[in-house]
Amino acid sequence: MEQVENRMKEVMKLILFTFFILLMLVALHFSISVFLFSLIGVGLGVLVAPVLSLFKNKLSMPRGLSALVFLLLGILLLAGVLYGTWYLVSDQITGLSERAPQIAKNLNTKFSSFLDRSPWIKEQLDGFNIAGTAKEIADRFFKGLRLGLETMAGLAFAAVLGLYAAISLPEYFKSTVRMFPAGHRERAKGIMHQCANTLRSWFRAQATDMAILGAITSLALWAIGVEFWAVYGLMTAIFAIVPYVGIFFVVITATLITLASDPAMAIWVLVVFTVTQQIEANVILPLIMRSQVHLPEVPLLIFILFLGAWFGLLGVFLAPPVFAILRVLYLELYLPKMDRSL
Repeated sequence: MEQVENRMKEVMKLILFTFFILLMLVALHFSISVFLFSLIGVGLGVLVAPVLSLFKNKLSMPRGLSALVFLLLGILLLAGVLYGTWYLVSDQITGLSERAPQIAKNLNTKFSSFLDRSPWIKEQLDGFNIAGTAKEIADRFFKGLRLGLETMAGLAFAAVLGLYAAISLPEYFKSTVRMFPAGHRERAKGIMHQCANTLRSWFRAQATDMAILGAITSLALWAIGVEFWAVYGLMTAIFAIVPYVGIFFVVITATLITLASDPAMAIWVLVVFTVTQQIEANVILPLIMRSQVHLPEVPLLIFILFLGAWFGLLGVFLAPPVFAILRVLYLELYLPKMDRSL
């Protein structure tokens, strides 16, 4: 009888939990932008909090003043990075934009020529417009990343929320821990610390990987004389945050543009990306990911597809850190519960 009652309690818990998740999904559907930028803000707060603690401990600086100093230094650093990046890529972006129609025309010509030599493929792809299809794919890929008023306001909101969260993170942490029953608070505290450390470790490793990979790709492309080397290097650095899918997008884009503008260099572009990816996989990642978080590839890619479908490109960028935290919860909460039930 007692086993039946316990079983019924477990079933009721599962039903209530499922109902709660459904309610959360409905709420998410109607407030998706608020949820997205709030999530970014909380993540920024978790990342910035250790810096404010360092200022407080080393310089005896209040957390509010530390946040102001960090904001000013961050603005200066960001302005310097943006200026340096724009100095390198502005001329190339302008040239690429001006030549975009001719590049698209050249791609269509080459594609048509290839189909003329392969009639059986032409029958299957009759009427296919490579430039139009590429534009449609790009529009879908960049869905959700429109630099309009809503996005700019959302990012500003996330930055402000992140600073406020960083200032008061110790108080928020204690309040959150108190939401759990007394007997579970130490366990909750440990898991929350682990989630925060996982997020910070992932961010440090990812930022280092992006910077190194973008730099060596740019230098290698510049060394062999590729015309838009800085643009491709910047794209490599940005999309390195998306495992596999990001670099695939960059390689395809760089190869097609080079094929249309300088066909003799297209094979060398592929060689450079192949070599730099091997360097990343066998040198960079083993060094920076040592004792850092490792995310399983297949579930991560599936999760990226889901968030990309829901939130567009911002969702794609958010998928790895969110997945890293969900993985901690899965390993620390779900699996031990399943082991105890055996």
